[in-house]
Amino acid sequence: MPRKLLIALLGLMLAGLASAPWTWAQPAPRSAKFEDKFQEIKRSQLGPALGVDQSTVDKLLQIDQQYQPKRHQLVQESKSEFMRLRQSMEQPQPSEQEVKTILTNMKAKQREIERMKQRQDEEEMAVLSPIQYARYVLYLQSMMREARSIKTAPGGPGRQTGPRRAAPMTPSSPREIPVGRQGPPQ
Repeated sequence: MPRKLLIALLGLMLAGLASAPWTWAQPAPRSAKFEDKFQEIKRSQLGPALGVDQSTVDKLLQIDQQYQPKRHQLVQESKSEFMRLRQSMEQPQPSEQEVKTILTNMKAKQREIERMKQRQDEEEMAVLSPIQYARYVLYLQSMMREARSIKTAPGGPGRQTGPRRAAPMTPSSPREIPVGRQGPPQ
């Protein structure tokens, strides 16, 4: 397989992974403390956000907990396969058979993740009305966005502490203009 075609195929696969649904795309492994806090927030806010009772919230959380470990495992395996692919492609003459096997494994994992996502969606839709499910989707997306912003905030759990480097100047950023005082004429 020509190298350019392989790289183009890989790019398409990565674009597919990047645009994949939010429920299975997990950030780097979370700490247990963060996960517990996230679940606690969902448990307390989900009912009012969707307009459902606590037993419905518990059912939704149970469905999510049922799929989460396998989803996490598949995502980790996909990352591992990608690292294998990267190592293989860094060789001067990558083995076409090895690359083909890795790509096949990656696609199989993607399909399994999609099937799992579909099963989870079906179970959640059986518990909720269409309006409630739509609210649920929007709620989870906003929660994930908020969680990511908290994790990547300066000093947050996703960032290293220490001195920060200055951001590079961009055309839209303010420019520093030296201001000097001139004394009265002498």
